[in-house]
Amino acid sequence: MEIILIKLAIIIALWFVGMLVLNKTFSMILKRNEQIHIKFLRSISKAILTIIAFICASGLFNTTKTLSATLLTSSSLLVAIVGFAAQQVLADVVSGVMLSWSRPFNLGEKVNISSLGISGIVEDMTVRHTVIRTYHNSRMIIPNSVINKAIVENSNYNNDYIGNYMEISVSYESDLEKAIEIMQRTISEHPLVMDVRANKEEGDKVKVSVKELGEDGIILKSTVWTQNIDDNFAACSDIRRLIKQHFDAAGIQIPYRHLQVVMDQTAENTSGEPLKEAGH
Repeated sequence: MEIILIKLAIIIALWFVGMLVLNKTFSMILKRNEQIHIKFLRSISKAILTIIAFICASGLFNTTKTLSATLLTSSSLLVAIVGFAAQQVLADVVSGVMLSWSRPFNLGEKVNISSLGISGIVEDMTVRHTVIRTYHNSRMIIPNSVINKAIVENSNYNNDYIGNYMEISVSYESDLEKAIEIMQRTISEHPLVMDVRANKEEGDKVKVSVKELGEDGIILKSTVWTQNIDDNFAACSDIRRLIKQHFDAAGIQIPYRHLQVVMDQTAENTSGEPLKEAGH
């Protein structure tokens, strides 16, 4: 019995050391190259190591050893058990392998799964689940088999940057050319904005167009390109603030609707007498 306990302690110790080595190794790899298939490989490696340790430990005892030998020698029974009890688990694992191999999305990328009503940032992939962080900072844990069947919108797929439209209105009385120049310069000078032109020598880094001559003013439109969605949100916020400051300094007005209330002081009540103010 003592020998069995010693062997069991060795197996547990080796499993523990193996897990530490896997965590250390994959942590070093992820620091240099944070890809989703590496995270999945880490999860599957831990699962395989745990299964091997469990099989080795079960072989130390006569009861579990006999059961393991029976299951291994009876392939039909093993297939039946796996197919019935672990069908969904295997579907998630196989789907995880396919997602890891095809890589329709990667860590840190913005995705939208319209069929599930989920939008957010891909944060992790385990053996069975894909973790998406929503914009409310909650986590959506989706089985790999579910996300593998869904239509995924990925703004960063085959792209190294992401774009977001920006629309600013100016009044008809303002200097239109000056407004375009200010908006163009403010966007292009922001440190997070990327130059996505194929030829950096041709054209302008940022293009501002007149989208519409609206009822309330002239709508100017441009696209803000950044490396990721977080940078885009920060850049657009800064650019809007700076454009407002520059427009104020240049005397360019951003139109907004006013509500004017007119009260008729000569209105009469139903008896024909002038309305009187109520006493306090």
